Amino acid sequence: MDLAHVALWVSDLDASLAFYCDGLGLDRCWSSKSDGVENVYVGTDGGELQLRHDPDRTTPVAPSRADVDHVAFSPGGADAVDAAFERVAQREDCAVVAEPRVVDPADTYAAFVADPDDYTVELVAPA
Repeated sequence: MDLAHVALWVSDLDASLAFYCDGLGLDRCWSSKSDGVENVYVGTDGGELQLRHDPDRTTPVAPSRADVDHVAFSPGGADAVDAAFERVAQREDCAVVAEPRVVDPADTYAAFVADPDDYTVELVAPA
């Protein structure tokens, strides 16, 4: 069984598209609109992230790490993690959560950043 996508509510669709497409290098795959909610799918051949935007939404979008800890992307090896981290960490809409490092218990090399809605994004590769 394959994972088709993960959906995240976003408060500013343009800012989120800039972060995920321009910053992380994901492709804008396709989009649809239903009942005023715009759904834009970004990703690669390896899977997609659905960005959901409702301009009339009144509840806060900002997640709690108690509910959604992080979304992980694997850009390739450790060098690719470093390159993606450097590219995205320079953006004004990105906060660094943890700089690239080896995570011994998971035998990975990872960095963590926050997107414009404060979702934590992991960039990860095998150590």
